[in-house]
Amino acid sequence: MSGDEFSASDDPRAQALDGALDGALARALTPPALTPGFQLRLQAALARERASPGSRAASRTHAQREQRERMAELDAGYLRLRRRTLGTLIGGAFAAGAAVAVVFPWLQDGFGANAIYVLASAGALLGIGIGTASWIGRVRIPNPFERL
Repeated sequence: MSGDEFSASDDPRAQALDGALDGALARALTPPALTPGFQLRLQAALARERASPGSRAASRTHAQREQRERMAELDAGYLRLRRRTLGTLIGGAFAAGAAVAVVFPWLQDGFGANAIYVLASAGALLGIGIGTASWIGRVRIPNPFERL
């Protein structure tokens, strides 16, 4: 047992005393000797445990139950992701439609007949920006805008 469990001190003197105590205890308290053939009996017991049909069936049942639980968690997570993605798409489409309804009259005043091209170009640039930001996050490139 080391003194790290009982003293959280970084004092070198305390650590030296703990080391000396550990050394003295190790010399004074020798571990008991194993009985003859202990390793052989241990290996045989482990081999029997692995070879017994009941343990294999129990292990298989346990593994199958864990797999079913993980698959259920995965399916639930996938369903949540699908719902969240659908909600985001609907919300984004609604917001984009509202933004076009508000901005388009101003664009027509400024650009005339070319306003639709300006609006399409702005939407394309916005989409490229969102896609690039997603890609940067996925490949773990540091985002320079996070420092601001």
